[in-house]
Amino acid sequence: MVAGGSAQSRADELRAEASQARDRAAALETEAGAWAAGADGERRVATLLGQLPAGWHAHHDRLLRPGRTQANLDHVVVGPSGVFLVDTKNWAGGTSVREGNLWQHTGSSSPKGRELDAVSRAAGEMERTLGLPVVPVIALAGGRSASFTRQRVRGVEIVPQDELVSWLLIQPATPDHVGAELLARRVAHTYPAASPEAVPPRGAVPLTVPEVIGPDGQGFPPVGRSSRDGTTRRSRRRLTDPPATGPTRRRRRRAGSWGSALVGLVILMAVSQVGPHVTARLMDSLDSGLPDSVASSADPTPSAASKECSSLTGVTIAKVTGARTVMEKPSSSHESCTWWLAKPRYNTQGADVMVETGRTVSVRLAASGTTTSRVDRFPGEVSAWLPQDTRLSSWRPGTRSSQPFRVYLRFTYPEGANESQARAVEAAAEKKVTRLAEALAVGLAKLRSS
Repeated sequence: MVAGGSAQSRADELRAEASQARDRAAALETEAGAWAAGADGERRVATLLGQLPAGWHAHHDRLLRPGRTQANLDHVVVGPSGVFLVDTKNWAGGTSVREGNLWQHTGSSSPKGRELDAVSRAAGEMERTLGLPVVPVIALAGGRSASFTRQRVRGVEIVPQDELVSWLLIQPATPDHVGAELLARRVAHTYPAASPEAVPPRGAVPLTVPEVIGPDGQGFPPVGRSSRDGTTRRSRRRLTDPPATGPTRRRRRRAGSWGSALVGLVILMAVSQVGPHVTARLMDSLDSGLPDSVASSADPTPSAASKECSSLTGVTIAKVTGARTVMEKPSSSHESCTWWLAKPRYNTQGADVMVETGRTVSVRLAASGTTTSRVDRFPGEVSAWLPQDTRLSSWRPGTRSSQPFRVYLRFTYPEGANESQARAVEAAAEKKVTRLAEALAVGLAKLRSS
């Protein structure tokens, strides 16, 4: 080796590492710039949403699955027109719609189908949790957003930021079964703030027992799964209050001891009189994944045979879906039945097929103003909604729904599927859910006539 060869090799290695470090730093700067631009867009949209009149509520930067992932919801808007999930996109360049998809144009054009599908999936998940329709919206916050004509693309409303408030205000009002005020509070509790800056305004208070089970004891849609994900079982301290520590905490406990004792005595007396009834109803409402009619049965987990939704059998599901395995997923709800189409990896895994009947569906249909049958299709899932005495067009003549019900089916796309293949999979899933709904309608009719 020539003189200085080892030192030169080491110098070359270090220069290569330095070059890689500079490339990595440049990539991080670019990524940081994108995140900063996104945050700036979210702040502008939040400021605009602050112009909504009384009766409207906007929650910003909320956790979609608290305690499980950091996936966040940019803005959740609740008002007389319902619930809207608003996802801010501060994209550079222009935006257009072509071939049924949204496109961003900078130096080149890039499709935004993944972004559309992501906000659709999040809205669908919120809808299943809240028991009410959730409208997915993308708010364009880029510098050229004003030139975009608002429109719906693949089920998602695309609205320029400057038109967002006016667009929300012209949406038709929904039947006021729950009330925007209570619904906004339920949203705040179900989807807590992802960051301290997003904490609700001071004065927000926890939901009370009457608000959970309803003034008539029949219950509202659930606020979340309190005991399973650990997100809603909290102390009675308001979420916006700072935690008490040290001497302050001790002083608060001493100062409130007499009041707490008095309140506890009153509660104890009340529970001794009505506790068995209210507690059973409250637990049934909270523990079910969907709003249930409150049953008086002492058995909190009804057998499948006692449920009307079990008119759709596992044999029929296997025949329609082609699944080799159909396993019933345990449910404490008297108005819902759920199944897995393959052996689950864990018992909290979401259901592949779900049937809802009775008041559960009646409330949701009324809230959305639905009076005729419909099929909703979102990426990876499809649902058939049947009000009482309605039918889907592809059903056999004479088949109608004897009561309101909903059939939900989850499906997957083939690995690497293109646009046409994905549409074919969705169309096949829609046919399957239609056949499942028809089979359920026939089963419920037989059950009613027996």
